[in-house]
Amino acid sequence: MTQSWLAARAFMITAAMLGFAGGLIWSASAGVKLVARAVEASAYVMALWILTPVFLIVPFLLLSPELNYLEALFESFSAFTTTGAILIAPESIPDTLIFWRCLLSFIGGYLTLLTAAGVLAAFDKAGLELRKSILLTVSKENIFSNLHVAAQRIALIYCGLTAVGFLCLLASGVPAFEALCLAFSGISTGGYTVSSGSLDGQISGLAILVMAGLTFIGATNIAYLRNLISRREARLDVEPLAMIATIAALALLFYIGTPHDTGAHHVVADAIFVVSTAGFTASNSAGHVPLAAVLAAMVGGAVASTAGGLKISRLVILSRTALVELARMAHPSGIVSVKYRGRTTDNPAMLALWTTVLGYIGLVAIGVVLLALSGEPFEGAWSAAATAIANAGPLHDQLSPDHAWADLSPVSLGITVVLMVLGRLEVLAGLAAIASLFRRF
Repeated sequence: MTQSWLAARAFMITAAMLGFAGGLIWSASAGVKLVARAVEASAYVMALWILTPVFLIVPFLLLSPELNYLEALFESFSAFTTTGAILIAPESIPDTLIFWRCLLSFIGGYLTLLTAAGVLAAFDKAGLELRKSILLTVSKENIFSNLHVAAQRIALIYCGLTAVGFLCLLASGVPAFEALCLAFSGISTGGYTVSSGSLDGQISGLAILVMAGLTFIGATNIAYLRNLISRREARLDVEPLAMIATIAALALLFYIGTPHDTGAHHVVADAIFVVSTAGFTASNSAGHVPLAAVLAAMVGGAVASTAGGLKISRLVILSRTALVELARMAHPSGIVSVKYRGRTTDNPAMLALWTTVLGYIGLVAIGVVLLALSGEPFEGAWSAAATAIANAGPLHDQLSPDHAWADLSPVSLGITVVLMVLGRLEVLAGLAAIASLFRRF
């Protein structure tokens, strides 16, 4: 059987499975008005993130026979959650499977934006509306009432930026197939490439700068991008400013910690790839300063973006909270408050913020313990857990080459899949979805 026919068969089976499942859902819900509040909606969304990758494993099984079912499932979840962790090098699989990885990452990035704008925004408390945007007015009584509006607006921006990135890569001398794959994985911060190794051995320096810009855009708030494109906002928001400051600080650490024959633009590009959680590398600067790289990836990019991590706006608010508490110690009778984007944050909002932060840190700790119990060395367990929940898979192979994704045991692969999904749902919504499912049973 030729490779092209095998690929066609794999995609036809996948399309048939998705069509059958979609038809069942449509027939079961025809004429029924779906009403869901935030917690119920998060359960539906979590079901989407858990079940969809199961239908997408056929190309991995047919086009890469050395993968077993669990490994194919890992690859599918990794691509769909834009984590970018791989078990088989690109050189060992056909181009159709390379494209499939990048396409799943692109689709997963779009669904990430839609989830953030349409579902996770409902979890924001008054005074701390991190995800609130002009893309969608969220009705907390029925999350799905206006979701189609956000879907159309996000698709237009997302596909438009991808097309611009693709054309810029073509103009910089990248072949069409590679440019398309890199554009898909760049805007979705998935981190997939068509060959192993750093980007400086695959594409030109100009193309690396294009990829750095594309991943930075992917890690930027989609609503802020829409404001810039429509010229409704000309000033820099606090989130991109904080991202730029983090990138500058990380690039300085990389420059100090790496050999000085590495170009400065490569070091800056590596810092962007880490903060955006894309995990590309121009010169493997992250491998020389692993702790800083992991912590930066865990913080991540902006809310309502394709980046993973805790999100940098939360770090900004926590920093302002620390300054306010210091001011209160100096002036106990003074009236000071934490403000973000001109809004004063109230106690319920700060409680929700701390719950998310502590839940994120706690989940990383639990992941490290479980991976260690499954037989992974501590260094590999820490790196795998942190990068899985931050959806920054390629970073793990850079930081722990002796304990790469391909070296994980089957139990460890299952644990990291759970971390990928919870990280993509920003932990709090994922835990709320699990609680909602338990209440139903």
